[in-house]
Amino acid sequence: MRPPLPLRRAALSLALLAVLFQAMPAAAEELAITVGLRTSVQSQVLGEERPLLVSLPGSYASSPTTRYPVLYVLDGESHFLHVSSMVEFLSRRGRLPEMIVVAVPNTKDRDRDLTPPFSKTERADNGQLLIDVAPTAGGADTFLRFFNEELIPTVDARYRTRPFRVLMGHSFGGLFAMHTLVNRPESFNAYVAISPSIHWNSAELVRKAPEAFSRLTAPGRILYLDEDATETPNINRLRTLTQAMKKRKLPSLTWHYDEVADEDHGTLPHIGAYAGLKFVFSGWKPAEKVRFSNDLAPLEAHYAALSRRLGYPMPPPEDMLTNVGYWHLREKQLPQALAVFERTVALYPDSANAHDSLGDALEAAGRLQEALTHCERAVALGREHQDAHVPDYQKHADAVRARLAAQPAP
Repeated sequence: MRPPLPLRRAALSLALLAVLFQAMPAAAEELAITVGLRTSVQSQVLGEERPLLVSLPGSYASSPTTRYPVLYVLDGESHFLHVSSMVEFLSRRGRLPEMIVVAVPNTKDRDRDLTPPFSKTERADNGQLLIDVAPTAGGADTFLRFFNEELIPTVDARYRTRPFRVLMGHSFGGLFAMHTLVNRPESFNAYVAISPSIHWNSAELVRKAPEAFSRLTAPGRILYLDEDATETPNINRLRTLTQAMKKRKLPSLTWHYDEVADEDHGTLPHIGAYAGLKFVFSGWKPAEKVRFSNDLAPLEAHYAALSRRLGYPMPPPEDMLTNVGYWHLREKQLPQALAVFERTVALYPDSANAHDSLGDALEAAGRLQEALTHCERAVALGREHQDAHVPDYQKHADAVRARLAAQPAP
């Protein structure tokens, strides 16, 4: 009996690393490790071509009917690698769904794109008029138009997305996220604002945000805020803001604020991204008693509740069901295993691994002809989707076929 696909992939990766390290002293083929792709979108709003860095989920090719939430990351040139790796790690551990990560690098003018409009009398920290220090700043509303009118529609057209979007930004990026939530909250479902520069324009957001948040309507929005515990005076402004939020009823905003010790402005994005994503998808991983119940009802109910909270339909993930099904198989609970794998095929009919796993359960139940049907379907789907595990699926199908041939004639 073979382990579920995530474990098979992990074993393959470890074996590959072992081979690579053993071969280090001698000349060896060097293979690139791909973590994403670089693309672009032509923007009429901004009058320029904007580069994009995109990371697709590991199951994207092998599960061609599955759709995914999208995480948009500002300052993409700085945060694409660590955030996309974090998403992959946390999703593999069942703490959040697999997601498409779209990182938006800066081009000509970061100040222009990420900062909201400001008063002509506003002064910088050195006392100079801000209009003299940063003459092109204040274009956040135009940049937000780029997101809503061009970038988001382009991503939705190119990739299989779900109607759930997260915006993540740090410093000026966090300021842009807060500005968006206050002024165009429908743009994203969740916001992760890491050390947001809310001093901008005489801390205008500290005054405006609580009232704006009280006017939010369903579906609710999610906000995660954090700051380095030594970052004064910004931390005092955030305390003023969050204290005002606590005093108001905010029925359509789920929010949390952290003050993080032993970090600084430069290292906070990694910690903030990790904590922020876990908060946005808090409760994603079902409790063990829910995952390994004798029937699927508690697991289905868990994801139904999550779907209601997040505002988009989310069935139990394929990897979750696969792991549960194989657990039942190991425990010799064949009826439960069959029920789980049949549900997996019903939810993910174009997944080669789902059919191969159902083939395992049917084979264990002695239903060899049905097992062969699903094993052959796995091979066909795997070839269609260029799945690296086609040899495994073929080996399984051949083994079931041999068992069928060895049966005595009726």
